[in-house]
Order: sequence, then structure tokens, then C-alpha cells
Amino acid sequence: MAATAGEPPVYPWSGQEDCFDSAGRAVPCAGTGQDGAFRPGRPWPAPRFESVGGSLAARDHLAQSEIAQSQTGLDRLVLDRLTGLTWPRDASAAPWPMTLEEARAWVAERNAQSWLGHADWRLPARRELLALVSLAHARPALPRGHPFVNIFQHWHWTSTPAASAPGHFWRVHLEGGRMFPGPGDARHMVLPVRGMSWLPPETPGLAALAGRPWPEPRFEQAEEGVLDHLTGLAWLGAEQPQRGEATWAEALESAGNTPGWRLPTIWELESLVDASRAWPALAPGHPFGQELDGVWSSTSSGYDPAWAWVLYFGKGAVGVGHKPGRHFKFLLTRER
Repeated sequence: MAATAGEPPVYPWSGQEDCFDSAGRAVPCAGTGQDGAFRPGRPWPAPRFESVGGSLAARDHLAQSEIAQSQTGLDRLVLDRLTGLTWPRDASAAPWPMTLEEARAWVAERNAQSWLGHADWRLPARRELLALVSLAHARPALPRGHPFVNIFQHWHWTSTPAASAPGHFWRVHLEGGRMFPGPGDARHMVLPVRGMSWLPPETPGLAALAGRPWPEPRFEQAEEGVLDHLTGLAWLGAEQPQRGEATWAEALESAGNTPGWRLPTIWELESLVDASRAWPALAPGHPFGQELDGVWSSTSSGYDPAWAWVLYFGKGAVGVGHKPGRHFKFLLTRER
């Protein structure tokens, strides 16, 4: 599934339309080098969501309690037109936090009942649940105008094991959008999914099982930098600065002083993750060094724009960092 010129990106746009300074103040995007200026990634369709088999608008007069109580009817399904995945409109159809084992059993029971007319529900993979999120929005971290009801703004399970610790699995927090691993015996919410998307599986093993193997080799040294054949992005070799760390503004300034290169968005950084590995969570042959961990993105946090999204390559986690702090390194990228 190697990317070729002219194909749509294999990672989505983050949803960031605006630009901010290090204090979180809105600024014009021109010349900033930020996510909101470039908006790379697969664009969101408009509208992004639609009802499957019925009009969402026609049901908006119902109280949320009435919607939550109903467990039948195709108008209770929401199609995400960006990914092609289908979700229940009632985000708390599984009404209480569960361990991972309980979550799997709950999904199996729904399938035995052909819940909402389908028997192929499953826990989402980490990249699938993160792609539902808008990292430019918060409380909840979902796109504006989303149709979901009864959203519990806390951790939600995915099916993806975390390589950093046995028995840990990836979770996404629907208040702000963070993604970190946690122990399987913790109790979190369940938002099941059905269908297949164009998102690349997050490990080479899962990609092979899906019939969409990662290219081999994935990375290749070329005149224009290190090419990632999975995404089509080029990377400017090792992390910067060579010694110490940088503030977010320093990372953007350095990118602006490197013609043809820019600070990557959080989704461009996440696309590098191999979730079957840790310390770092990167595929073999990567060019970034074994000590790579926290790396700035050009995407401001929707929760507080004085913070920016950070990819923690040790575990493969998606978190945030305070922009004025000299806490992280950075990478530079560009389209091939």
C-alpha cells in the first residue's frame, strides 16, 4: 500500500482552521508555518456525518433521554463520511465504564442480538477512534455539528494493545482528544464501530492481515530527505536540535528558516507510529535515532491553544505540551 503521487493522503486533516501564538492568542495564519496555514491531510467532507437509513435532523426534536432509550432503528447509526466507518449515535449506548474484558463481552452480546440491525460491531482500533476526534476542538473533542448524543467526556477503549507495557491498551479521551495506553483492568467507556476505512492499520502485522501490507522497506534515503513509502512524506533525517530541546516557537522558527520544509502536524507525526513497538514506537529502518520521544507538532490544542499537540514516540502516545516550555525536540517534513 505504498503511497504514490496524486493519491489522497493516508492520514486525515486535524480539523485545525485557525492559528495561535505561544500565549494562545489567535493570529493570522499566513506565514506562521502552522497546521491551520497548510491544512495537510485528507480533507473532511461536508457534511462530515450522515444518518444511515434515516434523517438525523428529523429526530432532533426528541429529548436525549428518548434517544438513549431507543436501541433499534437505522436512524440511530452515524456514518463518518471521512473514514467510511459507522458508529452508534448514542455515544453512551454502553452506559457504564467497563474493563477491557467486559467491553469485549458487551460488544459480543450486541452482535448476538444484531444490535441496531448489525452483527459486526467491534472495538475501534486506536487510529480509527483518534480519526473520529477533532484535535482542534474540545469538550467534547469532536467536530462541530457532530450528531452524537450522551457523550461521556472521558477515556474510551480501543482494541489496540500497547507495546510499552503488557496488558495495556490504547485509550482516547473524548474531552480533549489525548491518546495514551492504560491497563486492561481499568474501567473506561465503550464506543463500538463497524465497517472498514482507508486508514492504514497501525502495525505491519495488522496491515498484512488486512491485505494492505506496509511497503518494504518503508523508509528510503533519497536526495530530498528520508522518504516514507507508506505516507509519501519526506523527512529531514534526525530530530532537532541535536542538543537540548526547543520551545514550540523555536521549532516553528527553525522550520521557517529551512526552505521547503515545515513543522509536521500531529497526524503526520502519528502516521510514523508502529504500535507493535515501543522505545521508540517506530518501524525498523526509521532514520530518527533510538532516543526519540517527545516531538512538537504544528497543531495547537483545541482544549487550550497555549498548548500544542506532541507525539511521544517512546510509547506512541498523543499528548500536549505547553508552548513556552523548552521541553521537546522537533522533526521537519514536506510532501514528496
